[in-house]
Amino acid sequence: MALTLLEIAASGGRNFALVHFSSRGRCQTDLFRSGMYSMDDKMKAAETFLGGGTSFETPMWESLRLMREEGFENADIVFISDGECAMPEHFLKELRQEQAVRRFTITGVLLDRCSPGMDFSLRNFCQNIYRTSKLAGEDIVRELVRRRV
Repeated sequence: MALTLLEIAASGGRNFALVHFSSRGRCQTDLFRSGMYSMDDKMKAAETFLGGGTSFETPMWESLRLMREEGFENADIVFISDGECAMPEHFLKELRQEQAVRRFTITGVLLDRCSPGMDFSLRNFCQNIYRTSKLAGEDIVRELVRRRV
């Protein structure tokens, strides 16, 4: 799903950042500057797996850093996860303040095909949420593009 979003960004001449995440303090960012990456770069990103655990706070801090420091000012965040994670209230408050200033949205995609009744914590910070138990990946990507364009 993330690589499909990369292709859509590339077709529009836009930069793309993929923030891989797992446990607290652990994330890796792959930057794809328009026209400045190879198929090998995409393959390395696709093969990246940081292990188990789920911390939503770490990749959100990284996303905010990218907006402040790396030229992603007009970015929107698509948050793809298969797990649950509590976010501290102080962080949610700061995130909401950043959203008000930077005017970005966060769309959550929950990979819950094997656990369709699962409750999840994306609702605490996402404006739009999609579940793979209700929509196929292609349908979600199509909806994301429709909302963005």
